Amino acid sequence: MRLLARHVGVCGMLLAGAAVLAVPAGAAISLSVALKNYYAEYEIVEQCARHAQLTKEDVDTAGTALVAIEKYYLGRDHDLNTAHLRRQAVADKNDSFKILERSGESGVRPYCQMSLNELVRKAKEVGEPASAD
Repeated sequence: MRLLARHVGVCGMLLAGAAVLAVPAGAAISLSVALKNYYAEYEIVEQCARHAQLTKEDVDTAGTALVAIEKYYLGRDHDLNTAHLRRQAVADKNDSFKILERSGESGVRPYCQMSLNELVRKAKEVGEPASAD
């Protein structure tokens, strides 16, 4: 019985140690996914401005917000591969617009405004205010 308890104890300690080691890796993945999503939101705002759904000022506001968001995430993990994340964000943005086209929605303005608002909200959350109309 003691041998079984000792065996379970050792296994439990190994499992706990593995969980502690996995947390930073999981956090890094979450940070990169989150930053990629904010890059995609910015790409959407730019695309919307090209199609006259948002203004140049909206793009400027989104850009200011993105700088604050990027600063925050890179401050938490300076090893994030921003070039790779930006490429993924462009692909995500393209997929989003394809889905919108297929859905037959009559306008993308609410979607555009939602992306802008999300960037501004996160910038405020991380402590760098930006404004949106």
